[in-house]
Formats: sequence, structure tokens, C-alpha cells
Amino acid sequence: MITAILNVYRRPETLEKQIHALRSQTIPPKHIWIWQNKAPEKVKIKSPKKCVHVNSNYNFFYHGRFALALLAQAYTEYVAIFDDDIIPGNRWLENCLSCMEKQPGLYVGVGTRINTPEFQGNKRRWHGWRDPNEQIIELDYGGHAWFLKSEWLRCFWQEEQVCFDNAEDIQLSFALQKNMGLPTFVPPHPVNDTSLWSNTAGWDYGRSGKASHRNPATGIKPKEWFAQRRKIEQECIRRGWRPMYMREEGRND
Repeated sequence: MITAILNVYRRPETLEKQIHALRSQTIPPKHIWIWQNKAPEKVKIKSPKKCVHVNSNYNFFYHGRFALALLAQAYTEYVAIFDDDIIPGNRWLENCLSCMEKQPGLYVGVGTRINTPEFQGNKRRWHGWRDPNEQIIELDYGGHAWFLKSEWLRCFWQEEQVCFDNAEDIQLSFALQKNMGLPTFVPPHPVNDTSLWSNTAGWDYGRSGKASHRNPATGIKPKEWFAQRRKIEQECIRRGWRPMYMREEGRND
């Protein structure tokens, strides 16, 4: 039913924990595929048993794993993609499937609403494992973990990519909404039940010096990297994305 895709770049030490977490799911994935980008330093992993391991001699940034995910539709109805610092609770995939039956859409590990043009500050509230929620919440986009029908990924690629080295999360939500009318949701992350969470490791790995947002492979500074994301949001709006504030206000500009 599900193909899980993991990403290896500069934190190979998390891979074993991720695979264990996936194989411990109440609804385990049928397949586990690993996409490995070329890192600036030498990174070697031993190919785990019963996993597909694609080792690229080039760094395709965040998009490589989404290219691999296109093949999942030949094998499973759903695909679940994870950042390399995410350790899901053992009911995460069950949680996503249950939510998908109630409200079809893209389900993510954390999500946010973008700012209105009148408010250009960077401070945003992120729902999901970073700020637990008891119910399904609709948001503009999100990441860390993605769960969707594998056939939907064609929408991601049929839209011209705004950027190939940033903001794949924004592009995915934009493409699904524009082409299929599909919203982005965060599933419940109950305070008292972390088995349903997308990530049980907190910031144990995400704040390391190897995190891509702290040291972008593009060579730009982190502040510039985040500023680039704001520009990509606005470009997606120009191309037809309608964030929540626009829909609530009946705006088309």
C-alpha cells in the first residue's frame, strides 16, 4: 500500500533508526527506498537489507527523492517521504491513512500559513510535531514528512519548478492545489500520544551543523536561503496558488 522514501545526505547515522521506525509501523510500508545525494565529505552507508538504495554521484538537493518517488505509482497507491532527521512514531502511517480517508489531500509532518503581503515578518506558527495539534489542520504548505497518493506526484513535475535547490515543499503544495484542488493538512499530533507523530526525535538531529538550512549546499547564507523561500512563495502566488489568507478574504491578486 505504501512506498517509503528516505534521504541520505550528511547525516547517515539516522538511517538505521528511520528504517527501524518504518518497519515498526502498525501499517508498515511495502517498500523502503533510499535516495542518497552526493555530500561534500565522503559518506558511506551499507545498503540495508530489503531496501532499494539509489546512490547518486551528484547532489540533486531536495528534488532527487521526489524524482525517485515518481516510480512509486508502479508499486503502491501511496508514497511517504521523509527528511533525514525525522523519526516517526509507530502509528504515523496509520494516522495518515486514517486522515486521508476523511479528508483527501497532502499530509505533512509540520505545516504553516504564509504571511500576508501586509505582514512581511518571518515569525510563523508551525503546527505538527513542533506545536502539537489534536485535530486535522489545513495549512498552506509543510514538510519534514509528506504522505500522498503516488499518482499525485505528476502534478509536482508538470508545473515548471520555481527553483531546483530550495522550496520543494512549497512547490508541492502549490502544484497539488492548482492542478487538483487538493489542500495541505497536518494530521493530529496529540500531546499525550506521540505514537501518531511524524517525528519523535524533536530537534535531536535537525539543529546539527549538517542541517541543510544551516549550511545550504548552494553556498548562500542561511538568511539568504530563507529570503529565497519568501520570494518563491510570491512567485507561486503569481502562477496561480491561492494561500489561505487569499481564500478567506476572497482575494485573487
